[in-house]
Amino acid sequence: MRPRPLALAALALSLASACLKIPTEESKSPETGSEGQVTLAWPGAAVDKLYRPGEVRVYTMMQAGKPIGTSWGRYEGPVDGEPGHFRFATRIELRPPGRDGKPAEPLRSSGEIVVDARGDLVRGFERSNAAELTFERKGDAIHFSSGRERDEITYRSGDAFMAFSAIFHEELMFGLRRLEAGELAWRLVSLSGSMPTEWTATLTIPDPAAPGRATVKTNLGETIALRDGRIEKIQIEADDVEVQVPVQPPTWPEWAIAGPPVLEYSPPPGAKFTRREVELPGRPGEPALAGEVLLPPGNGPFPGALLLPGTGQQDRFGFAGPPPVDLGSHSITDALAEAGFAVLRFDERGFGSSAEGPVSYLGQLEDARRALRTLLVQDEVDPDRIVLVGHGEGGWKALTLAAEDPSVKAVALLATPGRPYEQILRSQGEAALQAVPPQLRDDAKKTQEKTLQALKTGHNVPPELAAQALWVREMLQVSPEALIAGSEAPLWIAQGNKDFEVDPGRDPQELMKLAKRRKRKAELRPFADLDHLFKPEPENSNPARYLDAARTVDHAFLGQLTTWLQGQVKPAPAPAKPRGK
Repeated sequence: MRPRPLALAALALSLASACLKIPTEESKSPETGSEGQVTLAWPGAAVDKLYRPGEVRVYTMMQAGKPIGTSWGRYEGPVDGEPGHFRFATRIELRPPGRDGKPAEPLRSSGEIVVDARGDLVRGFERSNAAELTFERKGDAIHFSSGRERDEITYRSGDAFMAFSAIFHEELMFGLRRLEAGELAWRLVSLSGSMPTEWTATLTIPDPAAPGRATVKTNLGETIALRDGRIEKIQIEADDVEVQVPVQPPTWPEWAIAGPPVLEYSPPPGAKFTRREVELPGRPGEPALAGEVLLPPGNGPFPGALLLPGTGQQDRFGFAGPPPVDLGSHSITDALAEAGFAVLRFDERGFGSSAEGPVSYLGQLEDARRALRTLLVQDEVDPDRIVLVGHGEGGWKALTLAAEDPSVKAVALLATPGRPYEQILRSQGEAALQAVPPQLRDDAKKTQEKTLQALKTGHNVPPELAAQALWVREMLQVSPEALIAGSEAPLWIAQGNKDFEVDPGRDPQELMKLAKRRKRKAELRPFADLDHLFKPEPENSNPARYLDAARTVDHAFLGQLTTWLQGQVKPAPAPAKPRGK
């Protein structure tokens, strides 16, 4: 979820690995071409000869003359019990710009790679306080895992590899390979989840009297100064970025990264409800879905409640990621159960105990139908008193189900878009353009439009958006007005004014306007200083704030939500008995 600065993203692509054989012996004498020109810049060295065990390298990253980060590397030495394997460690500290003149907290990460005697990758990891990515070479592929998500990328012996901003990986790859003057063409594999890159460059030896010095100019706009296979400086002129090697003796940072937190659910103190595991029956070919029913004390029948989250990428408790994020769904479902509702919550596709399945809006809508059918057949549930709570785009699913099933007596829409999805994407795009330098905005706007058209048609979708393309394309077909028109259930529209995903000044008003136009009963409840997750937000809300596990859903909001829903499903009063004569 962390945005990568443009300049640093360019640095992450600057490493490449020559498809050249690693020499078995070092040569110190200059080699010359047919016309007597020096052509050999560096003969290459064996993995265990490049650095002394424990040796540290430091690289300072600058932009516009100001430090924006530091990248460290250290050779740990041979791996115990693994002959021919060698371990290297990295630390990265990036310094994003602060707000209101205050420095921002540094973004830190650590990593480790193990390579064999040829310099080919064996395994490793990249770790921050928000997420951890592990990787391992198996045959002709590198297998990546972030815990829940897995992927693999083709890897050939001699391919280069580099983690984001790990300059030490770049230097390691240069140092291992024989470097000669002329054209270079290397394949770069990212260890941070990006797509592989074909990298080309031209290497020159500026001074024949100093053959150990070389200049490498790449197709990504970098100019890299090398000396005896080691990096002295990297310049990216277009972004005014420079990587420097300090002259003072390098030291290893004292801080360490513990890794991302493990989210665990426990019922609130004093909770009176009980939990029962359920399966959500589906049709052949649909992924298996698992969940649980929360039951208040007593015999029932109880009014039933179903929470439908927005993106379809979380477990039954509202835990999503990586990086691990508590979206707070469990606070809402727990509050509903404590208020006397029988509640169904379930693991969405690929999360918790539910099986993997295609990520699509229509697929998630069908999963919501399965959840409602499962809730209706529970013995403790009164099928004539059902309420739906939809968060974000889950509100659209709730409106669809309410139109299909008259047993739904009320719908609560929490931070639900009131405008078509294309309008929202365009508004978000316009806001994002404000952070782009003015001279780059025209090109950025063209890229945005090209990407939107690709998502609408399904053609030429950027690889990084391929997994979400179907979901977005189906979302673009949804009409909020048609959804409001289809349901007669009363609506409770809640919106936090610190929401950055839904426009607090437009979307709830659009929902109210549509409800009024269709003569639907609706109430609008704005909440000051609450974000998209209905958690108190004293600062400016952003994705990084979602990672703060100490923040919880607002109790006053929960109280108003449950009170309104209780009022919609009160049993009708018994008819008065006729008075005797």
